[in-house]
Amino acid sequence: QYDLVIIGATVVDGTGSRGRRADVAIRGGRIMSVGTIERSAAKEVLDANGLTLAPGFIDVHTHADDVWERPRAENFIRMGVTSIVAGNCGGSAPDVAAAFERAAQTPASVNFATLIGHNTVRRAVLGSANRPPTAGELEKMKALVWKGMADGAVGFSTGLQYVPGTYSKTPELIDLARVAANAGGLYASHMRNEGTELEASVAEAIRIGEAAGGRVQISHLKVDSPSRWGASEKALGLIDAARKRGQEVEADQYAYTAA
Repeated sequence: QYDLVIIGATVVDGTGSRGRRADVAIRGGRIMSVGTIERSAAKEVLDANGLTLAPGFIDVHTHADDVWERPRAENFIRMGVTSIVAGNCGGSAPDVAAAFERAAQTPASVNFATLIGHNTVRRAVLGSANRPPTAGELEKMKALVWKGMADGAVGFSTGLQYVPGTYSKTPELIDLARVAANAGGLYASHMRNEGTELEASVAEAIRIGEAAGGRVQISHLKVDSPSRWGASEKALGLIDAARKRGQEVEADQYAYTAA
């Protein structure tokens, strides 16, 4: 006896295969069967004829760091998003453990994950200083990234167009990204430049991940300078070349018209 059977939907299962008409049986919050299922086999039947049924989407780039302030998260749920990743563009909760504790106190209707942000870490150690960190300061920053990962962050993010992240050099970012990579985390970067220096910025993100030994998520893959429109082919070529070398590199794009 199933708790729920959803019948008649076009099922898109996330494997890349074409959608197919099928029924889905659920018990104890888990999918138990996909196929042709009798209505009598369930306590509740939901007729989804003419609708599409898919796994919940994961929004890998959000700034919902305070999702508990709007726990219903209807802007996500109405788009089929059931899991979100916060802490992007170098800005995150400074205390990841405290953020998860707050999220547990006021559970949201979406699953919540977060990155540990470079701008947050750098500001805690150097303020808004426009200079490289000393050896001691770098160790303090690495310790903060390590603590964020130990407390449950899924990776390390940068916002290299923003203060103070824009003052950082590539070696600093490699050292910090390596801490996250050693803990299984990825490197997610709002690039240094998304227009006139697009190719160099994409190449820097790839280099940081390669040197740190971690996966790379390039944020906002776009060309924001009209004079460079058309350069997306070159940016995509850099990503394709890295993937052919065996490096795991992905990119996200706005879900609305921009750039």
